[in-house]
Amino acid sequence: MSGVWLKPVTVAEVYGDWDDVAVMAALDRSLAPRGKESIFDLVGSLGVRPGDVVLDIGGREGQHSLLMAERFGCQAVSVDPVRENNERGREIVAVHDVGDMVELRMGAIEQIPAEDESARLVFARDMLGHVEDLALGLDECWRVLASGGFMVIFEVFETPTLYPEEKRQLCADTATVPERLSAANFEATVAASRFSIESREILGSEHVEASQEAGTAPNYLLQVSRLRRAKDSLVAEMGEVPYRAMYGNALWSIYRLIGKLESRIYVLRKDVG
Repeated sequence: MSGVWLKPVTVAEVYGDWDDVAVMAALDRSLAPRGKESIFDLVGSLGVRPGDVVLDIGGREGQHSLLMAERFGCQAVSVDPVRENNERGREIVAVHDVGDMVELRMGAIEQIPAEDESARLVFARDMLGHVEDLALGLDECWRVLASGGFMVIFEVFETPTLYPEEKRQLCADTATVPERLSAANFEATVAASRFSIESREILGSEHVEASQEAGTAPNYLLQVSRLRRAKDSLVAEMGEVPYRAMYGNALWSIYRLIGKLESRIYVLRKDVG
């Protein structure tokens, strides 16, 4: 349905004879949103098997690599360009039950530290927004994938309700390349690559909605309210960059909840031959 109502409501209608108890009950009813783990169901459906190599690009501390190694018995390689992420990740991996199945490597999607055709699957979760040269990154993913392999991409894109000034500030505070927020730009870049789009699914707000219902994520509205109201003192306490990162990330999740941003999952395929 359209997000714009053409006919204004009247005061009499707003305060009129409608069942507010029933309306509140409807708002409290869960719509059974899929959580973050649903992306791993998709990975499993692509036939990842024990012994397969999965490259987790932008893998941060390797948590997703550990999860995939534990769930599928695969060999996972987490590649991340941030030294601190790799250092923390090595500590986490070292004490994990399947830590021997996960390797952390310093590197970026534009120059992946992996051999040609060495991976069954490339996993890129919520990281392409930071990539300046997406075409080069896709070329590298193509190079490291075996024929018939897949690339699973979870990414967040803008919708028409995100205003230009909102986008400008959000990208500035979260180190996001503005062009990466465009789904049309992303699909055009894929079309110009050697990949084909196997599937596309729009999740919208589901992951954030699920985490809010489960109580596993912060109250982002409350965070933003506090950050706005105590800006000067909080900047003095934590510094400008941490303040902006926390504000931008909280606002990012709110924008996903209210539809200014939407989550999508793409599966790209490296065709055989």
